[in-house]
Amino acid sequence: MQQFLVKLLHWLSVSWRYFQIVLDRAIQWLSSHISERSYQVLVAIIIGIVAGLSAVIMKGSVARVRDWMHGNDPTQGNFGFVFFPIIGILLTVFYIRYILRKKLNIGFPGLIYAISKKQVNLPKHETYSHIITSALTVGLGGSVGLEAPIVRTGSAIGSNLARQLRVGRRRQTLFLTCGAAAGMAAIFNSPVAAVIFAFEVLLTDIALSSFIPLLIASATGAVVARFFYYEQLFYLPTTDWQVGSIPYYALLGLCCGLLSTYMLRMTLFFQNYFQKKKNQQQKLIFGGLALGGLIFLMPPLFGEGYITVNQLLKSEYSAITEHSLIYQYSGDIWVVVIFAVAVILTKAIASAATLAMGGNGGVFAPAMFSGAILGFIFAISMNMSGVTHLQVADFIAVGMAGILSGLIKSPLTGIFLIAEITGGYALFVPLMIVSALAYFVTYYFEPQSIFTKELYQKGLWVPSHQKDRHILKRMELEDLVERNFSTVKSTGTLGDLVKVISSSRRNVFPVLNDDGVLQGILLLDDVRELMFKPEIYETTLVKEIMYPPPTTLTSGEPMESVMEKFERYQVWNLPVLKNGRYDGFVSKSSVFGKYRELLQIESDEA
Repeated sequence: MQQFLVKLLHWLSVSWRYFQIVLDRAIQWLSSHISERSYQVLVAIIIGIVAGLSAVIMKGSVARVRDWMHGNDPTQGNFGFVFFPIIGILLTVFYIRYILRKKLNIGFPGLIYAISKKQVNLPKHETYSHIITSALTVGLGGSVGLEAPIVRTGSAIGSNLARQLRVGRRRQTLFLTCGAAAGMAAIFNSPVAAVIFAFEVLLTDIALSSFIPLLIASATGAVVARFFYYEQLFYLPTTDWQVGSIPYYALLGLCCGLLSTYMLRMTLFFQNYFQKKKNQQQKLIFGGLALGGLIFLMPPLFGEGYITVNQLLKSEYSAITEHSLIYQYSGDIWVVVIFAVAVILTKAIASAATLAMGGNGGVFAPAMFSGAILGFIFAISMNMSGVTHLQVADFIAVGMAGILSGLIKSPLTGIFLIAEITGGYALFVPLMIVSALAYFVTYYFEPQSIFTKELYQKGLWVPSHQKDRHILKRMELEDLVERNFSTVKSTGTLGDLVKVISSSRRNVFPVLNDDGVLQGILLLDDVRELMFKPEIYETTLVKEIMYPPPTTLTSGEPMESVMEKFERYQVWNLPVLKNGRYDGFVSKSSVFGKYRELLQIESDEA
């Protein structure tokens, strides 16, 4: 048996080396026999096929568990809602910690940061680890969606294929994004929205020449997913919209903006709250019981929530209370409305708890679910109060786009995604109105998206339209410090200073005490006249003629702060302190020189 295993391993090793040789020759042949555009399209198709199959596996596994969990009797509470989400998260954490044994970056922020920093070599295990962990998390009831895991999976597929093909970083970034678009297109059956998402969220400064490979990869992923596992997420029974409803769509857009702001702040607050708990056991117990309790009291919080949205679109309004303790009162529409309000106010908490405890998922599904519930509450309340009569299904659909636009700051993605997955192309004008208003209202309170807010606050990311800040973020103060300045002691005499000046090529002199702490500075112009008075060389001390610098810089200080100080104090050089001691000077000219260098690099990479 042992000899057989040895021979098998040897055969696999030889076969792998042979495969690599064949692959290398195929790559060389393709590179020399087809055009650059054709090469990119071919790779995009391959990425789309693999990402599409990954989405099929992910969607299929989650759907089977979801159907089993819900059962057929909506009148009965399901205690499984309390425990299964916790079990799913525990299994996810167990897999990452004891089977994968590697760090697994979850969600969009890490991907956005990696792309912005040109760090596009994603780990190989991300081509499958997100499928496993998200299926466990979402399938067993975690209150998040599948879009982030499949986008990360597609990105890893594109990145690792590009690495195998040994293409440059620029094309590797393109293929990574092709994988992301293909994954999103496959999970939502929305190829156009997936391409728009890639441009709006992931590659905000990419050249439009990348549009064709992205579109090809996205379309391929959608076709593969549709062939193996076709599931239209939502069925929207609408044919047109009424002009008289425009004021109500505008009002819904304002409401979506406020709810998006609430969701963004609550999600990040509770994520940080749970993550600050260092004791993993306490975190899982406390967070798990809180999540399980919320889902038991409000079953629509279970998983993605798409079943509930579809039922509302079909005018099955009482379905939102299925498996809940108040199902027997669902004949009263106002009870249903109040229950729905409680659901959307707690959805952000349930999603944050799922992710903070170690689950794997995204915020698209919570955003779309919350938008749908808000649209339902708004329209049914207007109808029941007798103010007007609105098409409830239309408001459910545009509410989804409104929350997406406000939460992820991508209005075009919200518009086209909802139009594609509902078939509600007739609602383009209401979708545009609601998405635009939700975006501007949320932007007033929270300029950054839920993906980028913490990155922005930590100085790790800036929007591409803020070009100056974007380049400054890439600069490190430590790289600009000049240390060839001659120092003088504060206890020294003017004669000692003259000796230092005679051997220095700089005209700025930092004055230090015996411990190396900066006491002040002197300029050559300040002592030029005194240098011609040798009679006061020994009687005049350096500390008598020095003066404090207008301000100082601290090692590691952000470059935005550095430039602000240069402008505020109108100086050309500023001293840098490291651990309280003098470290050197930074000049405005060196900052400008580095800025021009990075600007040229970015232009070459574009």
